[in-house]
Amino acid sequence: FPSHDRSVRLLAWISVSFELEIYFRFLDYLLEIRSKIKRIEHADNIKIMNRDILEEDFGTNNFDIIMSVLTIQFTPIENRQQILQNIYDSLNKNGIFIFVEKVLGSCNTINNLLVDSYYQLKNENGYSKEQIEEKRKSLAGVLVPVTSEWNKELLHQAGFAKVETFWRMLNFEGYIAIKG
Repeated sequence: FPSHDRSVRLLAWISVSFELEIYFRFLDYLLEIRSKIKRIEHADNIKIMNRDILEEDFGTNNFDIIMSVLTIQFTPIENRQQILQNIYDSLNKNGIFIFVEKVLGSCNTINNLLVDSYYQLKNENGYSKEQIEEKRKSLAGVLVPVTSEWNKELLHQAGFAKVETFWRMLNFEGYIAIKG
């Protein structure tokens, strides 16, 4: 973990739906965060950026913590190893990568049970069957999850020696990876 005598440099990617209304709500939220950050001591160390994860070069050894929440699953599979390599390279020594993704079950039977349970949970939280189906169709071919094992292998191939699952709910999983 970073020492206490310097600021922590954090980079976070959070996936945003491409639905226009949600996008504008997210921009309003970012503006609200930015105004709150300006009131924090040492706020000049905090930057909010809107960048394309596939095109941005964040340099080497620039960050203590990088977060990616439900983002990389929307990138083409053939780009994921390079994205994770860029993240690894951008971290300082002992830097932390927090990575949350939707994952596939280890077999079709289990995967289908997890997906059905997730849809049931959404229904219990007020989403209609039509809304759930519409969202499922809109994400088909765009959101491409892989197995938990595959995500961990990608992290190891990028150079992370320490990779651990810290959270799992149905077909969503969070990992913590530490650069050695």
